[in-house]
Amino acid sequence: MKSRNVFQKNFNVKTALAFLVLSFISIIIFSYSIYNASLSIIENEDINHIEDSLEQSSANISAYLEKMKSFSNIIAMHPDIKKALEKSDKKALESISSLVGLAKDSDIRIRSITVVSKEGFAITGGASMTMPLSENMMEEEWYKNALYSDRMPVLASTGHGVFTMDKEDWIISIAREIKGDNNEHLGVVLIDVSYKFIEDYLSKLNLGSGGYSAIISKQGDIIYYPDISIFEDNERSGELVNFVKEESIQPHTEKTVKKYIEFKNKKLYKTEITNSQWILYGFSSQDNIKLLKHNLFRSISVYALFTLFVSIIIGIFLSYYLTVPLRKLTLAMTRADKTWEHIKVPKGASYEVNTLSDEYNNLIDRIKILTKNISQKEEARRIFEIKVLQSQINPHFLYNTLDTILWLAELGENERVAQVSSNLGKMLRVSLNTEQTFVRLGTELEHTRSYLEIQKARYEDMLNYNIEDSAQTGILDLYVPKLIIQPIVENAIYHGIRKVGTGMINIDYKNENGILVINVSDNGAGFVIKNQENIYEDKTKHSSTIKPKLGGIGLKNVSQRIKLLCGDEYGLDIKSEPGKGTKVTVRIKYMADLQEAEALK
Repeated sequence: MKSRNVFQKNFNVKTALAFLVLSFISIIIFSYSIYNASLSIIENEDINHIEDSLEQSSANISAYLEKMKSFSNIIAMHPDIKKALEKSDKKALESISSLVGLAKDSDIRIRSITVVSKEGFAITGGASMTMPLSENMMEEEWYKNALYSDRMPVLASTGHGVFTMDKEDWIISIAREIKGDNNEHLGVVLIDVSYKFIEDYLSKLNLGSGGYSAIISKQGDIIYYPDISIFEDNERSGELVNFVKEESIQPHTEKTVKKYIEFKNKKLYKTEITNSQWILYGFSSQDNIKLLKHNLFRSISVYALFTLFVSIIIGIFLSYYLTVPLRKLTLAMTRADKTWEHIKVPKGASYEVNTLSDEYNNLIDRIKILTKNISQKEEARRIFEIKVLQSQINPHFLYNTLDTILWLAELGENERVAQVSSNLGKMLRVSLNTEQTFVRLGTELEHTRSYLEIQKARYEDMLNYNIEDSAQTGILDLYVPKLIIQPIVENAIYHGIRKVGTGMINIDYKNENGILVINVSDNGAGFVIKNQENIYEDKTKHSSTIKPKLGGIGLKNVSQRIKLLCGDEYGLDIKSEPGKGTKVTVRIKYMADLQEAEALK
C-alpha cells in the first residue's frame, strides 16, 4: 500500500508515465498511418508494375503482329503480284517467290508464307503446301476463313486442318486479301507464325507466384492459356470467357482498365492488343503482396518497438531533468522543516519553482513569527503553572501542624514545640519561594525529612520512616524540581499508613544509567491499579479503586511538573497491591548543573 501511494504521489513517475502513454499512442497512430500509406504505395506500385509489364507485353505482341501484317502488305501490294498469280510472267513469278523467301527467312518464328490465287495456284515459302487447292478456292473452308479474318490473327493448326491438342502444331495465322486494279479479288497472302512467339513475350511477365496470363479474343475464343487442357474443357473455358465478358461490358478508351477485381484469389488486369481483336489478361497472385505486407508489418513493428524504447529512455531522462529542480526543492523543504531556514532556489529552476520557493520562504517567515509567539505564550503559561503548582499548600496540614504545636505547648513540651516550629519554618521557606524551581536533591530530602518529623510529632509511634544514604558520590548535589518527594510521602501517610494504624515509609535514590531514580515505598493499605494512565483521575465514591490524592499537592501535580520541566519520558511509576503497600518510583533527568536545570524552564 505504501509503495502504491509513493507511486501515485511521485511526480517523476507520473511525468514519465504520461510521456510513455503519449508516446505509445503517437507511435501507434504514426505506425498505423505509415503502414497504411506504405501499403497503399506498395499496392499501387505493384499495380503499376503489372500494368506496365502487361502493356509492354501487349505492345510487343502487337508490334510483332504489325510486322507480319507489313510483310503481307508488301507481298499483296507488290507490282508483280498480279502477273505472278496469272502465271503470265515468269519473271514476276520469280520476283514474288524471291520476296516470299526473303520474308520467311527474316524471322525464324515464321513457319510459312503462302500466296494462293483464287484459281488454286500457290507460291510458298518454308513448309510444304499442305492445304487443299482447287480451281475454285472460294469453296475451300480454310480459304474462306483466311479471307474473312480480315487481316486479324487467328489460332489454328499447321495446315489449317482439324485443330489438335499438340501445341507444337499450333500456329498464329495472318491472312491478307490480294486485289486487282479494279478492286477485284485475286487471292490471299497467308503468313503462319509459330505459336511459341506468344509464350516468348508473355514469359517475361511477373505476376507473382501462381500468377498467369491469358489472351482471349473479343469473339470469346481463348488464344493463349498456360494450361492447354482448358482448350478441351468447355466448362472451364466457358467460366473464364463468361467472366472476362462480364468485365468487358463497360466500354473504355484506355488500353488498360485502371482497376482490378478478385478472380479466384487473383487480381485481374487487362489490356487490348492492337492490330488484333485480342485482349491480354493478367491474373496476379497475391502471395507477393501478402509477403510484402508481412515484411512491412514486421519492419514497422520493429521500428515502433525501437521508437517506443527510445521514447521510454527519453521520457525517463526528460522527467528526471524536469523534476530535478522540484526534487531539490522538496529536499530543501524537508531540511527546512527541521531548521526553519530559508530554502535556496535550485539552479536553472523554472518560473513556477522560483515562485513556489518564494512562497514557501514567506510561509516559513510567518510560521517563525507564529511559532515564536506561541512559544512565548506557552513558556509564560508553563512557568505560571509551575509556580502555581509549587505554591499549593495543604491548609489541613498547616492547621493540624499548628494544632500539634498548641497541644505540645499545653503539655509543656517546649523543646518539641521548638523543633516542630523549626521544621514548619523550613517547609514554608521552600514552599513559598516561587522563584526557585530546582533545588539540590539533598535540600529536597531535608524538606521531606522536616515534613516527616512534623507528622511523626503528631502520630508518634504510628509512623516510622527511613531515608537511606546512597553510596554514589555527588548524587545529593544533583538538581531536581522542588517539592516532588514530600507530596508522595504525604500521599503514603494519608492513603496508606493511616488506614492500617501503623506503618513504615522508606526513601532511597540512585543514579541509574544517567537517570535519577527516587523510590518512595510504604507498607500501608495499598490500592488497586486498573489503568496506569488514568491513575490520577478522580473516582466516584462507589469505585473500588482508591484515588491517590493529597489534600494539597497530589501525584498528578508532581507528574505534571516533572513532565513540563524534564520531558514526557520522565515522571512517576506507581505500583500498589491491597494489603501490602505502595511503591512510587520517580524518574528525573540527570542534572548536575543548575544552569542546565534552569535552561529547562
